[in-house]
Amino acid sequence: MRLRGLGGIGEALADRNFRIFSIGSVTSWFSFFVQVVAVSWTAWELTHSTTWLATIALLDIAPNVLLVPLGSVLADRYDRFRIEIIAYVVALLQALALAVLAYADALTIWPLAILVTLHGAIHSFSVPAAYGLLPRFVARERLASAIAVNSAYTQAAILVGPALAGWVILHFGSAVAFAINAAGYAVFLISAAFLRTPADYRQPPRSDRSVIGDFVDGTRYIFGHHGISTLLVLMLLGDVLAVSLFHMLPAFSTGRLGLGIEGMTTILAVYGAGATLAALWLAHGGSARISSTLVLRAYVIYACAIGALVLMGNLWLAAGAALLWGIAGQIRSTGTIALLQTSIPDAQRGRVMGTEFLLSRIAGGIGTYLVGAAAERHGLQVPMLIAVGVCVVAWSVAYAKRKRIGAAFQPRPDTSPAGS
Repeated sequence: MRLRGLGGIGEALADRNFRIFSIGSVTSWFSFFVQVVAVSWTAWELTHSTTWLATIALLDIAPNVLLVPLGSVLADRYDRFRIEIIAYVVALLQALALAVLAYADALTIWPLAILVTLHGAIHSFSVPAAYGLLPRFVARERLASAIAVNSAYTQAAILVGPALAGWVILHFGSAVAFAINAAGYAVFLISAAFLRTPADYRQPPRSDRSVIGDFVDGTRYIFGHHGISTLLVLMLLGDVLAVSLFHMLPAFSTGRLGLGIEGMTTILAVYGAGATLAALWLAHGGSARISSTLVLRAYVIYACAIGALVLMGNLWLAAGAALLWGIAGQIRSTGTIALLQTSIPDAQRGRVMGTEFLLSRIAGGIGTYLVGAAAERHGLQVPMLIAVGVCVVAWSVAYAKRKRIGAAFQPRPDTSPAGS
C-alpha cells in the first residue's frame, strides 16, 4: 500500500503494523484526554476551589516521581508491548470505576482523588513502554516517518480530546466521558491483537546494572546532549504554562468569562482545531519538516498566545488566542518529541523518554499547584503572566544559541535515523 502525494503520512501508513497501531493509539489517546478533562471538571463541580483543582492534578503526577524511574528501566529490560497491555487492562478497570461511581452519583472528591492517584501509577509504566512500541513493530526504513506522524496525531489527540470532552460533559455528563475512556482502552487492546513483530526485530539486551544506575544513565544521556537538554528545559517551562492553564480552565471560564462549561468547551474546540491543522501540516512533511529552529520559533508564539488568552474577558478574543495556542503548541510539542525520539538509541529509549516524561510531569504538577494556590489570592492572570515571562526569557537565551542546538541534532553518519 502506498499513498502518493501524502508525504510522510503516506510513507508511514504504507506499513501494515503502523496502520493497525494508529487505530488503537489514536482512539485511546482521544478517550484518555476526554477523561482528563472530565476529572478536572468533576473536581471543580464538587469543590469550586482552584486549590483542589491543583491538588487533583498533583495527585495524578505524584506517583510518577516514585514509579517512573522503575517503569522506564523495566521498559528497557523487558517486553515493552507486554508491559503496555498489562497497564492498559488496569487503566480500563480504573476508567470503569470512575464511570460507575459517577453514574451512581457516588463520586465525591475523595474517591476521585484515590482513583486519580491510581491513574498516575498506571501510566508510570505505560508511558515509558509506549515510546518503544514503534521500533518494535514498524519496519526500520519507515521508522523515522512513523515517529513523526505518530507524534503529530498523538499531540492532536492531546489537544482535540479536551474539546471533545467539553461537548460530551455538556450534553451527556461526566459518567459518559469516563465510559468513553474505558471504551478507548478496549479498542487499543483489540487492535494490539492484530500487530505482528517484524522478522528482523531484536529485543535490546538487558542491562545488568541496578534500576537506579540504569535511570541515572538515561538522565546522563539527556543532559550530555546539548540539543536535547536545551529543548527539554524549554519544554518543561512550557508544560508549566500548558498544564496550569489546562487545569485552571474551569475557573477561568466561570470567573473571567462568566460562561461555565460552554465557555470552556468553545476554547478547547478552537484550541483543538488549531492543533489539528498544525498536526496535519507536520505529518505531511514528515520528519524532514521538523527542525529545532521551527520548534524555537513556535515556542515563543505559544507562550505569548497563552499570555494573551488569560488577559481576555471576551469569549471570541479568547478563542482567537486559543487558536494560535493550538497551532504553535502543536508544533512545539510534536517537534520536540520527534527530535528526541529520532536522536535516542533504542536500547536507552525507555529510560530517556521516561526521564523526559517524569520531568515534564513534575514541572507541570508543581507549576499547576503554585498557579492554583496563587490564583486563590491574586486571580489567575498574575501567576500565569509571570510564568509566561519566565518562558520568554528562557526562549531568548536558547534562540541566541539556535545554531549550536541545530548542529546537535544533525544525524551521525554511523547511525540510522532512529538511532537504533
